[in-house]
Amino acid sequence: MKKSDLPPDHEIPKVGYRRPPKAHQFRKGRSGNPRGRKAGEENMIAIFKRQANRRVKVNDNGRFRLLPLAEAIILQNIKAALQKNSNAVANMFRLAEEADEFKDWSDPKVMCKPLFMPRKANSEEEFNAENGASLVELPSRTSGSRED
Repeated sequence: MKKSDLPPDHEIPKVGYRRPPKAHQFRKGRSGNPRGRKAGEENMIAIFKRQANRRVKVNDNGRFRLLPLAEAIILQNIKAALQKNSNAVANMFRLAEEADEFKDWSDPKVMCKPLFMPRKANSEEEFNAENGASLVELPSRTSGSRED
């Protein structure tokens, strides 16, 4: 059947990039991944955390200690850095930098500046005038009756 033989109101569905044929589209109400991720399957971050928290035996000056793997790696890195291993020294500096150990926390330029720091005003009226604030008088609640 030619395109010219079809009635004008009958439209041929467009097929192309991001427009699959109707026969290959997902059915209404069905997921594109019906089985999904397996219930017990871990992602890479969970596997890494589990392995980093695994306890291992470490010989610390003739005494065996059980430490988390991440802590044992840092301890071995410190020992290697003390032996003048340049890679270990670079690793320790990188860890310290990531942990913000080189920041001067007492320097306000490093920390942050206050959003609003008013100068000392002589009176409440002067403070309100400078900062665009005004007092709102609330009715007193001393008596049970309302004043009109």
